[in-house]
Amino acid sequence: MMTDILIVATNNEAKFREILQIAEVYGILARMPAVKTDVQEGVVSYEENALLKASSATAQSGVDALGEDSGIEIAALGGFPGVISARFVEGSDQDRNNALLERMKTIEPARRLAVFKACVVISLVNGGHLTGYGELRGRITEVPEGGNGFGYDPIFIPDGFDRTLGLLDVEEKNRISHRRKAIESAVRQYRDYKNTVKKQG
Repeated sequence: MMTDILIVATNNEAKFREILQIAEVYGILARMPAVKTDVQEGVVSYEENALLKASSATAQSGVDALGEDSGIEIAALGGFPGVISARFVEGSDQDRNNALLERMKTIEPARRLAVFKACVVISLVNGGHLTGYGELRGRITEVPEGGNGFGYDPIFIPDGFDRTLGLLDVEEKNRISHRRKAIESAVRQYRDYKNTVKKQG
C-alpha cells in the first residue's frame, strides 16, 4: 500500500508522468504540486537547480519534494549548452533544436558526440536531501527526426541505437533514459530512508 507522498516540483507533465511511473514501482505516491514551482535557475550545476526546485516546493508545502534538472552537453562545443539547455534560446523545443543544429553545421559526424545528464534531488522536511544522477551518451543528428518525447529527443541518437529518441516509443526511451537513472537512484534512496524512519518510529 502506497503511503509515502512525494511532491514533484515540475509543471512539465511529460516529466511528471515519467517520475510517477518510476516512483510507483518503489511504493511512493508522486503528486503534482499545488505550489509555485517556477524558480530562477542558476548556471552552476544541475544539482544546484534541482535542489532549488525541490527545497522551494518543500518549504511551501511542508512535504518532501523532488526536483530535477537536466541538459545536453556537446563535446565539440565545449559542453555547451549544458545547464542552460532549456533556455539558451527563447521559444519552443524546436527553436532550440534548430539553433543547436545551426551551431553544429560544420562539425563532422565523428565529432558530434553528446551526453544527456540529469540530476534529481529529493528535499526532506527535516532539512536534508538525497541526490541521484544519470547519463545517456550518444550523438547529434544533422536533421531532427521523430515527434515523440520532448526537448532534444529528435536530434539525439543514443549509443547502441540507429534512431533518435524522438523515434523511440515511451517504453524504449524510459529503459535507457538519463532521467530514469537519476530518478531511480534518488527514489530508491528515498524508499530506504522512509523505511528506516518507520522502523525507528
